Amino acid sequence: MTVLARNRHRRTAVMLAINLLAIVALGGMGYAGYKALRRYEGGKKVDRQFVPLAPTPVGMLATVDDQDRLTTVTIMVLNPEAQGFKGGSIVSVPVSSDTAYGLDGQRVPLTQVYAEGGVDGLVSGVESVLSITLDVWEVATPAEAEPLFTAITPFTATFPQDVDGGTLTAPELLFPAGDAGLSAAQVVEVLNTRVEGATDASRRANVLALWNAVAAAVGSGRTQVANVEPIITGPFVSPVTDLPDLVGRLFAGPVAARGVAATPLAPGEAPPGVDAETLDFADAVMVFGAVAPSAMSATRDALVYRIEAPPGYDAQVKWAVTLVLYFGFNVQSVYISDSVPANTSTEIEIYDDRSRDQAASANDLFGEYRFVEPAYLIEGVEVVLRLGTDFLTGTGGVASGDTLPTTTTSTTIG
Repeated sequence: MTVLARNRHRRTAVMLAINLLAIVALGGMGYAGYKALRRYEGGKKVDRQFVPLAPTPVGMLATVDDQDRLTTVTIMVLNPEAQGFKGGSIVSVPVSSDTAYGLDGQRVPLTQVYAEGGVDGLVSGVESVLSITLDVWEVATPAEAEPLFTAITPFTATFPQDVDGGTLTAPELLFPAGDAGLSAAQVVEVLNTRVEGATDASRRANVLALWNAVAAAVGSGRTQVANVEPIITGPFVSPVTDLPDLVGRLFAGPVAARGVAATPLAPGEAPPGVDAETLDFADAVMVFGAVAPSAMSATRDALVYRIEAPPGYDAQVKWAVTLVLYFGFNVQSVYISDSVPANTSTEIEIYDDRSRDQAASANDLFGEYRFVEPAYLIEGVEVVLRLGTDFLTGTGGVASGDTLPTTTTSTTIG
């Protein structure tokens, strides 16, 4: 089943667990009123120009087996218009990701969300747990998934462990660990094959190895797609109408693949027989803030950040994302590039001086810092945090990531 959502509203209702932060009144006004006033004043200042984040179409491929059980969830993001909407990113999401955040003792993995809520429920759950908005999606049976891979198969995948089906007591070997040549049908077999009673985590390494093999098979591009005329004026019009369209463009240029991390729950936290894990929300925000910033949802009524850093400091950037989320703020964009200067001090651009008090609670955590005037303004962003080497090298701030700081503000990260 394929659905197109061109102008979907950002989903926020399910993200209750990360909306627990009570925003302190700013200048005698509630923060929501302050933002409304800021938008009003910004509209009156015609000289204030905002640069939009580059649109990146986002799709979800969810696979189900012959018994209609959810087996994988994969987010596919196209490169922006500057790269012709060709190639992009493949991000594997654990189907065991808990969507209830433990509220009222509930643990509801994506597998259960699909089993009980169908396609619509799954879309809502994925958008909520990742804090993104999907443009197109498909929940594909084996017969529906196979044609998606015909253009790039056969290829060889290197599996770190045996690919098994069957049961825990009587496993059935599909492919041994090591190299395996795969047809399109066999790609789908790997996506769907699991050992009954085993956890999703037990097969995650093989699923990610498969997507890495897909990326390698695509190389510089394997499919031919029409060029997209640049949009000079007017609203963005997506170059894709369904998931097969998006996959065709994805396989037309270089692709990178990775997974979003998840951690097991403590014993007894999940009901018996429920395979649920805690999605690493900071990891998800870092990944999608980098590859699909225009699709990110600011779910908290608080400041919206863009985090910038030179390459080579992924762990420290993730820790910066964690800290910003911990203090109750949003992260819309993560920009890691050689174009980001490697300054000693962290630079903070605040688009409205009235936001300084809001941001001040976290500033000292990022090492030596200074406020700078923005060269331009980014649409949907209120604070730019350009991480300095004092933080990135661990010599200042709390870049080690060992412990979260003590705060009087009570909030959660995911």
